[in-house]
This record gives sequence, C-alpha cells and structure tokens, in this order.
Amino acid sequence: MTAVLPPDLEAWLCDYLRGQLKPSLGTIRVANREPDDYDGTYPLVVVRDDGGSQSNRVLFDRSIGITVRYGSRSASGPCRDLAARIYGLLTDPEICSLDGSPIAAVEEDGCNGPYFVAEDANIARCYLTLEFSAIGEFQ
Repeated sequence: MTAVLPPDLEAWLCDYLRGQLKPSLGTIRVANREPDDYDGTYPLVVVRDDGGSQSNRVLFDRSIGITVRYGSRSASGPCRDLAARIYGLLTDPEICSLDGSPIAAVEEDGCNGPYFVAEDANIARCYLTLEFSAIGEFQ
C-alpha cells in the first residue's frame, strides 16, 4: 500500500517565490515564519498553509495565506507592489505546469487581495489569500 501525504506547499511556495523574486529584489526573505527581529528594512514574505480538505486519494484543497512586510506605513507603495506581484505569480495558471509543482489548479474564486492590514509597528503590511488544489506526496 502506498501512503499519500498532504503536499508541503509552504516549502514549495517559499522556494518558488525565492527563485522568482531574489534576482530582481536582491535582499528578500521568504519563509514560513516571521523573525522576531524584523525591522522593515528588507522585504519579508511569510507563507502559511492553513490546510483544507482532501478531495480524493491524491488531491488536497489548500488555503494559503501570505503576509508581505516592507518599508514604512507612510510609504507603503513598495509593499503593495510586491504583494501584487506575488499575487500575480501565484494565480498564473502556468504555475500548475512548472516542473515539480504540486499545484494542480488555482481556485480563483478563493483568491483574495492583496490588501493592507493593521500593524502596530511602523512597517507596511499586506495580506493575500490563495486557494489551490494540490497533489499529495506519494510515499
């Protein structure tokens, strides 16, 4: 019997976004956790898999939340521009056909953002959500 594990979309999306964004932005951190000492001086992208149901033996529905932090709240344009670029990258249907992509479909009606969210620190913060159907990992 072959086990089917839920896909690790956090890891795959972090790697994908690093590859797409690092060449043009240079210093950027893409991770699944926010560092305690983040000060807004470089772009930070945090990818979170909020889970979802299993459609069939190999297909999983996944809700992804992405936080983008960069620059000050009073100069929030670069943060919003980066969040919009990420949204465009991750809602492009071509993401499904990339080599090694676990994403089988982008569920467009479940995608939202980017939009600004409240922030206690003087750092701009945008948030976006995405819905994917993803193929599990065979073990």
